[in-house]
Amino acid sequence: MKRLALPKFARTTSDRASVTPQVATHAWAIGLTLLVLTIGAFLLRVWTIRQSLPYVDHPDEPNPIDYVVGMLRTGNPNQQFFQKPSLFIYLVLAAISAVNYWGLFGASAYGDLREFIVTTHTVTTVPAFFMAARLITASFGALSVLAAFGLGMRGWNRAAGLVGAAFVALLPYHLRFSQWATTDVTAAFLVVMSLSAALLAVRSNRWAAFLVSGAFAGLAASAKYNAGAVAGAIIVAALWPLGTALWAKGRGDRRQGDRATGRQGDPQPTANRQPQRNASSTPIEVKPIFTLAVGQLGRLALAGVTAIGGFIAGTPYAILSWGQVGGGIARQWTNYGGANGHYRGAWNVAGYSQFFIFEGLGRIGCVLVVIGLGLLALRQRQILAVWLGFALPSLLIHLSRPTHFMQNMLPLLVACALPIGVAVVEGARVIGQLVERRGKAVDPNNPAAVVRRPSFVVPVVALLLTALLLIPQTLGAAAIVGRQAAGDSRAQLAAWMAANVPPGARVAAEIVAVPGPTEARWVEVNDLSAHDLDFYRAQGFAYIVGSSNRWGQYALPTRYAHLVGAGPVADFGPQEFGQMLGPRLLVFSTNLNAEAVPLPLAGEGRVGGARLLGVSIGSPDANDAQPPMIVPTDAFRAGGVLGLRTYWQIEAPLPVNQSIFVHILDAAGNRPTQRDAPPWQGRFPTETWQPGTIVVTADDVYLPPGMAPGEYRIVIGMYDPETFARPPVTLAGVPVPEAQLEVGPFTVTR
Repeated sequence: MKRLALPKFARTTSDRASVTPQVATHAWAIGLTLLVLTIGAFLLRVWTIRQSLPYVDHPDEPNPIDYVVGMLRTGNPNQQFFQKPSLFIYLVLAAISAVNYWGLFGASAYGDLREFIVTTHTVTTVPAFFMAARLITASFGALSVLAAFGLGMRGWNRAAGLVGAAFVALLPYHLRFSQWATTDVTAAFLVVMSLSAALLAVRSNRWAAFLVSGAFAGLAASAKYNAGAVAGAIIVAALWPLGTALWAKGRGDRRQGDRATGRQGDPQPTANRQPQRNASSTPIEVKPIFTLAVGQLGRLALAGVTAIGGFIAGTPYAILSWGQVGGGIARQWTNYGGANGHYRGAWNVAGYSQFFIFEGLGRIGCVLVVIGLGLLALRQRQILAVWLGFALPSLLIHLSRPTHFMQNMLPLLVACALPIGVAVVEGARVIGQLVERRGKAVDPNNPAAVVRRPSFVVPVVALLLTALLLIPQTLGAAAIVGRQAAGDSRAQLAAWMAANVPPGARVAAEIVAVPGPTEARWVEVNDLSAHDLDFYRAQGFAYIVGSSNRWGQYALPTRYAHLVGAGPVADFGPQEFGQMLGPRLLVFSTNLNAEAVPLPLAGEGRVGGARLLGVSIGSPDANDAQPPMIVPTDAFRAGGVLGLRTYWQIEAPLPVNQSIFVHILDAAGNRPTQRDAPPWQGRFPTETWQPGTIVVTADDVYLPPGMAPGEYRIVIGMYDPETFARPPVTLAGVPVPEAQLEVGPFTVTR
């Protein structure tokens, strides 16, 4: 049986270029492809970049915004807290300053930041600032496509660079982090730029390459401290010629010594063999080891100096206030021993393997990385050594810690574009040559001649292998963007409430309210199932909202059965994971009406255009919600709080904004304490009360420690805070001269 000869792998750059798909040999085609990939990557990242705003789901996003807001308020460029270095913070500062100055993304409504209330965690009042910061991250995410191309080109050839660029453009994990205001993607871009320059340095041994690689390494560390692990690649690039020269010297092989210094001398001619020369082969004598060592250490020192300069340029307070920066580094290191993170336990190889296979690179990507690293080991050991000079320290440093945040692997994921590109390009070349050999035709007129057809097998195979790599990535990216484009259930709930729930109708919800006009009606509770509908009606709630984030599942648990009633009046969010942003939210009506008031007023009492239906009295439960729920009781201790919920049926507009007074009277008619305040602390003025609705106000009263034990009465009314005039008050149709209504008694005990 005739054996099929396998084609050899390309040994030199010129060999690889000769079998590279033709599209990679044309500068215009490369430029156009890179332009399309970069613009496409940017659009993919910014299309749904708003995501859940004003809800903020990533726990690290608020930190840079907080730092920048503090800088803008004080005018002090010192971020004060240095768990993260400053480069990304200063980029965000520039972007937010521009957004705030020109009023972009709705920032014109914020006004003076020194007076504006800024919240950033869970729900933000400054979504425009998050948009500005996210655009910076998205821009670096798109630039990472170009960085991946440069890495592949320096490490193998342009075709490998194009494959790697396409891989990064569609990498789902990279896409997701490119839409958050965090420093990880920026640091990954700078790491890959440094690594690419280190590959050029090990190939050319140029001083300029070491200078550029060091500068990018310093900037990378100034974006994220642990990104400084890329310095290992620079060290390998500097010491590789020295190490291989020493190895060659030990073997006494002069040709190996020439090759170790990056110069290939000519083979010595023999009687039957003439010297072979080409443009890349010039005879150069081996430098003495000492001279070589001095030169390489000088290059390494230059890279070190520029790395320090890059770090200081991005984090100047490393010099101006090292105590703060050093303390921040120490605290950040201890964070990797805390209780958070994606995986727990030092040296959690299984967790990292699971991440790379199922979330980071994907199954096909992991296989291609292994193949690509094997090819580099066979043909480009110095490239592999430099690549591992970054990859191994980065992996080992993070593996050694008890807590693991997998976004720290983003630089390594982008760096994997090199071995993936190598595997695809060389795989296409080998498969293409095998197909071509089997497809050779013999000329019938000249059996000794072989007919060679135009070869486009290799480009086609390369495209097929690239498609095999990118199809899973594309599906993953499409799932992320599709989920974001479907909207956020919390924003949909807020829009539904604005359209369907009358102002003043109180809502108890298992999620945080959006700051703004609807915030006053919204009370966050931990577990709605802890109480029944009678309890929520007694608190004055017209609606309750359950969240799957509290249930731990998308189906409503059976423990909520006593709240279901006739079923939800609205249902928002996904029925299963991945459909849209936000939790599943179910809205139930409590059927609050005039008959549901716990302590109805004796007779029909009217205050202006509002009918006072009654009240509920109890002791506030401070651990349940804010404002606190009340536990029904009519006995209180001095020094405590009388919980009071007041129910108003709006019958006619109230043209003047009124405040509500609550007076506590003893048996002699004295007033030991009182409360005077607009409804909901001014967040729900009476001018907005709509006829036909029920409004419930929280009018809790502080009971001073000196109150004597005994029986007390509660009287309620309204007044104009400008003129102190009270609207007319009637009880059972009879005018009340004092313009106030008594709503019930209570007792103060010792």
